[in-house]
Amino acid sequence: MAPTFRSYTLRHPQAVAWAVLLTSFGLLCLILAVGTVGARWFLFDSQVDLTVRLTVSRGRVDLALPDGSTTSITRQHFVTQNALIVTDNTAQGYLTFEDNYSKQVVGTVYLVQGSSLTLERASRPRFEWSESAYQIRLGGAVGRFVVDVPMGVSRPLRLEAASEAGTARFTTVGKFRLYTSNQHMDLHADQGTAALISPTGETQLVAEGEIGYVRRSPEGTTTLSARPTHYEMLNSGFGGLDDIHINPALPIGWGCSSRANRQNEPQGNFARSLYDNQVSLLLYRRGQGLDHAETACLYTFSDSTNPVLTAPRRRDISEFDSLFIRARVKIRAQDVTTCGIQGSECPVMLELTYLGADNAPESPQVWRHGFYAIRTPTDDNPTICDTCLQEHEKVNLDAWYIYDSGDLFKVLPANRKPVQILQLRVYSSGHAYDAVVSDLAVIGGRRQ
Repeated sequence: MAPTFRSYTLRHPQAVAWAVLLTSFGLLCLILAVGTVGARWFLFDSQVDLTVRLTVSRGRVDLALPDGSTTSITRQHFVTQNALIVTDNTAQGYLTFEDNYSKQVVGTVYLVQGSSLTLERASRPRFEWSESAYQIRLGGAVGRFVVDVPMGVSRPLRLEAASEAGTARFTTVGKFRLYTSNQHMDLHADQGTAALISPTGETQLVAEGEIGYVRRSPEGTTTLSARPTHYEMLNSGFGGLDDIHINPALPIGWGCSSRANRQNEPQGNFARSLYDNQVSLLLYRRGQGLDHAETACLYTFSDSTNPVLTAPRRRDISEFDSLFIRARVKIRAQDVTTCGIQGSECPVMLELTYLGADNAPESPQVWRHGFYAIRTPTDDNPTICDTCLQEHEKVNLDAWYIYDSGDLFKVLPANRKPVQILQLRVYSSGHAYDAVVSDLAVIGGRRQ
């Protein structure tokens, strides 16, 4: 028997047609809108990771990876998102954030001894035409850090270091020092301007030459403030970027020389140069089978604004209650291991000549400290010179190391406390050597 079919007649066929048409049009508009938004996000807002490289300056740096594993790095390693980086009380390292398209370093963060942080984010826009910023966020920051933002970064930068106390934000060219814990954050703006942000969103700008503070009470309230620094740089540095490409001379007050034991051997070389985006002093002597030589640059202190015409040449520091020497050091090569058989042939040596309270001008005192990169297992050369109070620093070859002497008023015995400083000398000593020094500073601090 053949099946039967029943016919139906729509009561309002035009309404149904319009409903189908409008629904289809709505779906089309939705698809176009989502597609447009998605395409715009992909073209202008989507991000790719920056290349993040950990370089170990001294000792070893520990990494805790997102999968729960841990590893210790002694030279160099690429770091991925959510990795925890830790330096112990003897180690130091730094993170460089590199644009993986242009290969330009857009920021550097040094972890000084006894510090830790987590890399939460480091990204850039997927495409060059996007105007979005580089985004770098470091969380759980505890300890001491140095933050560099170089000149010439091709797009805006937003670099943040956060702790429970607050967040430090860096968006402009500069050099900054950051001290942080769960209860406080101190930001020193040595160059450039940065910002401190409380957990509740209040912001405090910290201009060049200022120190900014975040203080978090046990009850959870937070205060922000900033004031001019109470530290003063007492020497002239190596100069600025304004004339580095046309003027190799160091600023007034500096004088350099080199001497070799044998007249028929090459002298050492010195140069003021732009190295790793920093105005630096290069000290080098290259060759094989050479005898001893020394290349040095000497700065003479003065109380006058015109040191050339001042006599005697010295700087009274009785107004200060603390005294520091800071520098960045990179050793690229050395052939005399450690610092030689007497502990005096370091590829980098710092020397401060000064007068104590009981010193006659003709009998000054000297503070010395050295840096070396190579010491073989069988090397029994001394790691301290006979006129040094502290052992020389062993650093990794071809890596920047940030040095801070600590307060010399506390480090030196009472009978050797400086009252007047005469000269600051930086030199390389050995047979063949190659070293770079930047940010060399004698810092006086006044009581707050």
